[in-house]
Amino acid sequence: MKIAFVTQWYDPEVGSAAIPGSIVRALIARGHQVEVVTGFPNYPVGKVYDGYRLRPYQCEIIRGVTVHRVPLYPSHDGSAVKRILNFLSFMVSASTLGAVIARRSQVTLVYSTPGTVGMAGIVLRRLLRRPFVLYIQDVWPDTVTATGMLPARWVRPAEWMLHRFCNQVYRSAGHIAVISPGMKTLLVERGVDPDKVSVVFNWVDEEVFSPVPSTDRAGRPFEVMYAGNIGDVQGLDTAVRAVRLAADRSDVVLRLVGHGVAQDSLEKLARELGISERVRFEGSRTLAEMSAVLADADVQLVCLKDDPLFHLTMPSKIQAILASGQPLITSAPGDAATITDESGAGWSAPAGDAEALAEVFVQASRVPPAELVARGRRGRDFYVDRLSAAVGAERLESALGRSLAGSSHD
Repeated sequence: MKIAFVTQWYDPEVGSAAIPGSIVRALIARGHQVEVVTGFPNYPVGKVYDGYRLRPYQCEIIRGVTVHRVPLYPSHDGSAVKRILNFLSFMVSASTLGAVIARRSQVTLVYSTPGTVGMAGIVLRRLLRRPFVLYIQDVWPDTVTATGMLPARWVRPAEWMLHRFCNQVYRSAGHIAVISPGMKTLLVERGVDPDKVSVVFNWVDEEVFSPVPSTDRAGRPFEVMYAGNIGDVQGLDTAVRAVRLAADRSDVVLRLVGHGVAQDSLEKLARELGISERVRFEGSRTLAEMSAVLADADVQLVCLKDDPLFHLTMPSKIQAILASGQPLITSAPGDAATITDESGAGWSAPAGDAEALAEVFVQASRVPPAELVARGRRGRDFYVDRLSAAVGAERLESALGRSLAGSSHD
């Protein structure tokens, strides 16, 4: 198939923005022709990367993939107005210039985060009769309201408008893929035909995330590592408080690798609790370093607030940890905790429960190193069987094929 992949985020952006690149490469590996329509790289700091500058259009080749860049307003801070401009500017560019670029394709894959990217699919369907698959990474308007991005007075009008917009996108899509079972349940509850929705778990760049030997940990404290965005929705204050509660029973250190808007408040909390030496802020690392970084701790942490939205959220770091063969602790609700338990790779604690998480820290710290290695190995096996690129790309290929076949009967 000739596939146009429309996404606001793409290489060389890092973190969750690196997911689209792994999707494209997996589809190409299955013999498909894929061209990317995206914005200029600015995630996660909201500033255009060095080596790029905003312009009406730019084309480049990245790892053998043709990437078409269209303009957007770069932003990723706490300003609601700036974030809205960021979303809407790419929506307009992708739905106009992007639609012209995508006309050469047979079918479009729309990477839906933010949800406004779905407009490009509608335009292609209505003007050029190109079918599209909507690959939903976070459900709108739930994500917008849960993150607190909008002022309170904007929430209800935004919900009203976004519900109607999203319902239109769902109706227009030839097929819908979602990244967790909880997302499918929610869409079905909102009236989407269950036969139109497939669960396609995200996978990771398997050239980057793979098992590497653990570092020598003799004489070191028990280190729990969180690697990712340090934001408000992660609820990492729970992890900081858990370290304090565990301190009298175990020598636990929390290592935070990354940056984000919540870092200052977490540093202040650690000082107030008298555990600054046990909570280490280590800054960001490059994607290429991550498997080695993950191997330099005893166990990895996945953390989210206890919000209804996060019951159906699947943080991409779970796949990264499992693919790297590392044990993990999950302080998150819903599907994230379920995957942790099913994989046999680690432990889960209720989201937001610092006492329960402290108990898990203590329990994990007393496990023999060989058992930690065994848990990591079980997680790797689970990833290969259920979450890998081979499995996900095959399911996504099926969804694209169904959408294309359905359009021929319209």
